[in-house]
Amino acid sequence: MITVMFSSRNGSRYVKRMMDSLLAAHEPAGGWKLVAVDNGSTDGTGDIMRSYEGRLPVTVLVEPVAGKNKALNRALGLAEGDFYIFTDDDVIVCPNWLVAWRATADAHPDYDLFAGCTQSLWPYEPPQHLLRGVNVSVLYAMHLNMSEGPCTAPHMYGTNMATRATAFRSGIRFNDHIGPDGSAIYAMGSDTEMALRLEALGLKCWFATAPFVEHIVRPEQLEKNWILARGYRWGRGLARMRISYPETASGLALKNSLKRIVYPFLLPLLSWENRWRRQWHAAVDRG
Repeated sequence: MITVMFSSRNGSRYVKRMMDSLLAAHEPAGGWKLVAVDNGSTDGTGDIMRSYEGRLPVTVLVEPVAGKNKALNRALGLAEGDFYIFTDDDVIVCPNWLVAWRATADAHPDYDLFAGCTQSLWPYEPPQHLLRGVNVSVLYAMHLNMSEGPCTAPHMYGTNMATRATAFRSGIRFNDHIGPDGSAIYAMGSDTEMALRLEALGLKCWFATAPFVEHIVRPEQLEKNWILARGYRWGRGLARMRISYPETASGLALKNSLKRIVYPFLLPLLSWENRWRRQWHAAVDRG
């Protein structure tokens, strides 16, 4: 049996599209259940979730304290079966999604962690000049040029990732001090932090192309200010996860101070592409 889990905080704008795509998904061998968590929404998200009771095998929980990982930990309390899938409230799953995940799990018994392919569903043709020089995978949880096969755990994105149930039976849970928490400056990396801990325990990861989802990109997520804010949150996440960075803490502090002084004079002299690339890296460094 498969358990699918996701949470949503004020996601009414897209959660109906997501759950409609689950309605169209084919039943996997062994069956499945869905645990959806309303993470303290104030926009009717929970009502939308509950409207699918009787049409989907869904249980809707409430986690009033803001935090995606708090919500997922609550969902884990109701998880059943041998295989857990984690997704988001703003994806469109392919009709074969559950069947393909079941087949992937059964075909690779030596693997416990699974990264499912995620591609972006753009609201319009994205301006390429904004996507050059930045990390589009970090921005949009987007897999680029990846083939079926073994991969590293950081390729597991919360839009479409899975684990065997045994990965959680030792009591390991999501870290609720990282990831979306209702604030604008949260430290990104809730999925990456979990994946890295599981990988450190010796669990191997497989990248699967067949259980495919499209991640809805909002129009505002193609604007400069949103992209730079995302870079800042990613920088905070890197620090929170203690991921190796090219600069020492003291060196980075000095570098950031110098940039604040020099960049107002330097950036206008550079080409647009060079200026944008530097702005992105500066946002990550500030985080």
